[in-house]
Amino acid sequence: MTYAELIQFLDTHLGYSLTAGQDLKGALAAAQAGTMTDPLAQEILMAIYSGNGCDSIDATVDRARSFDGLAALRLRSQADDSDPVLFRKVLKLSETLDRAFDEEIIRQKAAQAH
Repeated sequence: MTYAELIQFLDTHLGYSLTAGQDLKGALAAAQAGTMTDPLAQEILMAIYSGNGCDSIDATVDRARSFDGLAALRLRSQADDSDPVLFRKVLKLSETLDRAFDEEIIRQKAAQAH
């Protein structure tokens, strides 16, 4: 799966947008410049991108590196003084990220079976 495919999946299934209606290249450029209006979306976009060592939106991403990239955000969201809204959003992000990679594995196995 590519970075673009993963972000599209997350954008569709999270219940909140990571790209704020922009195309992914524009949203990523804004995230890299630190100019996104949603700091959480900016952090998520950058964490997955850098965690996977991406050099473009077409770079391949994997589950472990994506979760590694998000480790600081996940730990912060679980702190005792964390905002409950942040906790729920990051929990949903983790579940949806897992689901994206699970569905990718199912697609790959189905393609191999045919």
